[in-house]
Amino acid sequence: MAKVEKDPFRCTECGWTSQKWVGRCGECQAWGCVEEIAAPKKLSLVPGRVTHTAVPIGDVDLSAAHARPTGVSELDRVLGGGLVPGAAILLAGEPGVGKSTLLLSVAAQTASKGLSALYISGEESASQVRLRAERIKAIDPFLYLASETDLGAVIAHIDAVKPQLVIIDSIQTIGSSTADGSPGGVTQVREVAGALIRICKDRDITLLLVGHVTKDGSIAGPRLLEHIVDVVLQFEGERHSRLRLIRAIKNRFGASDEVGCFDLSDAGIESVLDPTGLFTSRHAEPVPGTCVTVTL
Repeated sequence: MAKVEKDPFRCTECGWTSQKWVGRCGECQAWGCVEEIAAPKKLSLVPGRVTHTAVPIGDVDLSAAHARPTGVSELDRVLGGGLVPGAAILLAGEPGVGKSTLLLSVAAQTASKGLSALYISGEESASQVRLRAERIKAIDPFLYLASETDLGAVIAHIDAVKPQLVIIDSIQTIGSSTADGSPGGVTQVREVAGALIRICKDRDITLLLVGHVTKDGSIAGPRLLEHIVDVVLQFEGERHSRLRLIRAIKNRFGASDEVGCFDLSDAGIESVLDPTGLFTSRHAEPVPGTCVTVTL
């Protein structure tokens, strides 16, 4: 008989346990993350199916591991060169900051090089995304678009298109019939993201996931999501300003202290190659006694 857990409820964020269900974690103070612990499964010692043969590290093939430029220079710099095949990237930001516009531009740039890109929208209809794509001139025959909220349907699109780039906008809107809870819940986000990452890594497909943020600015969903992806990007900016900043919080392929600057307008999003010009005012003629400095 399986051993009964002494504390049958656990926080999915920090692992804190409790004998009864509570709405707020007693350790990390997060709301709605305490779930009942499922009965442990009996471990099997039967060897599983080997998917990849173990080889000496010096014999690992690197031909498909080089970064591919996105065509958006500031994003390439923050990523460390571009998109790596098989990489899982999480882009987080507040609603309306421009995440969808940025990724639609990346998808169009990828498609313009003859590489298939699949854009899955769970928040907008295909016609709504098409209107935005026309506005920012992101129409390309190699850019495929689908509006789906079911994981099985998303995987079917990946099988049919065989893309080099998959964009999920957003991960909180995709649900799985095999996982408990509703789409956007902790369990659903964990299962859906895990399944998509496994498929894309096995096929050397770059995966871009859009994630929402909470009121305090942290990424919504289980903390595990930040650990299983390769790159975590934070996209931010004032609602009434055109300036947007992108920061690498985690990056397995480059530095995590880079910041990219963008200009968001009705025509789309463009890289700001000289950010100093946005933060300094220039005089027509030199003024004695003035200087430019940087403060943090």
